[in-house]
Amino acid sequence: MSTVRTLSEGDHVMLEIEHRTRFFYSGPVSLSQNELRMTPVDTGLQRVLEHRIDMSPHVPMSWHHDHFRNRVCHFNILEPHESLDVVVHSVVETTNAVSCGPESAPDPRPYDERWSEFLCWSPGVPALKEYKSVPLGSGIDMDMDEIEFGQALYELGRYFYKNFRYDPDVTHVHSSPKELFQHGGGVCQDMAHAMIGVLRQTSIPARYVSGYIFDPQQGQIGKHVRGAAATHAWVQVWHESYGWMGIDPTNDKLVDWQYVRTAVGRDYFDVQPLRGVFSAHDDVEQQLEVSVHVDIGDVPADRPSHDPAGEANP
Repeated sequence: MSTVRTLSEGDHVMLEIEHRTRFFYSGPVSLSQNELRMTPVDTGLQRVLEHRIDMSPHVPMSWHHDHFRNRVCHFNILEPHESLDVVVHSVVETTNAVSCGPESAPDPRPYDERWSEFLCWSPGVPALKEYKSVPLGSGIDMDMDEIEFGQALYELGRYFYKNFRYDPDVTHVHSSPKELFQHGGGVCQDMAHAMIGVLRQTSIPARYVSGYIFDPQQGQIGKHVRGAAATHAWVQVWHESYGWMGIDPTNDKLVDWQYVRTAVGRDYFDVQPLRGVFSAHDDVEQQLEVSVHVDIGDVPADRPSHDPAGEANP
């Protein structure tokens, strides 16, 4: 594993990601239709240098942007098959910074219209009375400067980190954030959903982010970041002057160079890394194996950017 040098604000790091997904079926399946949201995009804080998707069975792929400007790969498998392997390889230059300012032209619409999707309740972030039990939610507003705003977000994220244990055994992918409050624990998806709920009830735009996180301690003894072995989730919060600022309540930190963003949405159900359906007999069972490896890359910094989306996303 490559070592991490001491970084100053604004420094760049190359991160190399390999995301492997394998489905096993107990019998033949066919007419499989799938969408992948595993493609990093160019933003003010990251630049895509390489990206490819290898698949077995090998089938043609098509691309489109979804409503949130995420880059989506779509493919169909019509022939019978008993397994599906998807390997996604990306190299991304990240920036040691927590925000880069607004990345799009000024929007003349009223505030509530511009950010309605990130201010309203959604399937993964329903209205819950439990949000009011978090004491720090009302202490964040747009009048704060960048340092104050970032510190308030950090303290809110730290509340979840300190008061809820990381426990993959008490929730599942369709869990409501209510279960995080009930069980006192959950995973990154649950903590992100609950933090978004706290922010939305105070009229602060907040969105769910899916991607990857680099663990500097991988393969070593010591404190490890949570969520590095699979896709990770965190929260981005909007400030009128500073743009989107990321906070990771699962790991008690503001989002920096260790993070690679692949998709954003109202909640997890807008950004699922792989979503699909297939046709099979009723007794066919499915098993899933997923592994993610993120490491320091060695791609030259002056290598031309390669983003399948072909444009920067805010």
